[in-house]
Amino acid sequence: MTSNSTIAKRLWLYQKERFPLLAHGILIASFTFSAMAYSHICRNAIESIHIISFFKALTNTFLLFLLLRISDEFKDKEFDALHRPHLPVPRGLVKLSELKWVGIIILSFLILFNAIFATQHLTIFVFVLFYGSLMFKEFFIKHWLEKNQLFYVASHMMIIPLVDTMASSFDWIGQEPNVCGLIWFFAVSFFNGCTLELGRKIKSKENEEANSYSKALGFYKAMLYFQIVVLVTFVLCLGAASYANLAYGHFLVFAILYIVSALFGWYYYRHQTAKNSKLFETISGIWAIGMYLNLGISILL
Repeated sequence: MTSNSTIAKRLWLYQKERFPLLAHGILIASFTFSAMAYSHICRNAIESIHIISFFKALTNTFLLFLLLRISDEFKDKEFDALHRPHLPVPRGLVKLSELKWVGIIILSFLILFNAIFATQHLTIFVFVLFYGSLMFKEFFIKHWLEKNQLFYVASHMMIIPLVDTMASSFDWIGQEPNVCGLIWFFAVSFFNGCTLELGRKIKSKENEEANSYSKALGFYKAMLYFQIVVLVTFVLCLGAASYANLAYGHFLVFAILYIVSALFGWYYYRHQTAKNSKLFETISGIWAIGMYLNLGISILL
C-alpha cells in the first residue's frame, strides 16, 4: 500500500495496526457498559438503563479513546521516526496532516454531539479534553516523566477513570450517585488500564521495542510490576463486587481470570518468544474485558 492509495484504504490499514476497531470496540463497549451498569447497581436504581443513554456514552468513550490514539501519533512523532520506523506514520502509510484532519473532525463531532444530545455532561467532557491536552504536552515535564516510568504510567492512566466518569455519568447524572461505588470502579479502571499498558509493552527479545517497559525496566522487573498490578486489580475487583453485593459466582469468575492471567504471566517469563508476547497482550485484553463485564453483567440477570 503506497501513499498514492486512497485515503480511505490507508486509514483502514492504519486502524488495523494502531486502533483495531473490532478489538478496541469490544473492550470500550465492555468498559462503557460496566461503568453504567455498576453505577446503576450501586445506587439501587429501579428503572432500567436506557439503550440510547448507553449509545451516547459509547459514542463519547470510543471517540475519545480514538482521539487519544491520534494525539499520540503527534506527541511521539520524533521518537517513532527514530526508533519505530515500521509504524504507519514513519513509514508513510498515513501523513500527520491527514490524521490532523481526522482528529479535527472527531473533536468537532464530539463537541456538537454533546452540545445537542448530552448538555448535562458538557462539564465532564470539557475536563476530560483538558486532561487529554495535558497528556499531549506531557504535563510540561516530559523529560522528568521519561526518567520516572512509574509516574509516567500513572499520570497517563488517570485518563481512564476520567473517561469512566464520563461514561458512568450517563447513568447517574441528574440522580443521586453512589460516590463510594464510583470510587471502587474508578480504582479498578485505573489498574485495569495499567494492566493493558504493561500487557502491550512488555516484549520478548524477538520483538523488543525502544519504548517497551521490558527495555526500560528490564524484563524481570517489568513482569514483577505486571504481577503486582494484576493482583491489586483482582483485590479491587473483589472489593467492588463486595460493595455492590454481587453474587458469589462473580467472585469465582474473578478468581479464574486472575489465576489464568497470573499463570500465563509466569509462563511468558519462562518462555520469552514473540508468539507468547502477542498472547500475553491478548490475555491482558481478555482480563480487562472479563473484569468489566463481570462487574456489570449482574444487571442483566
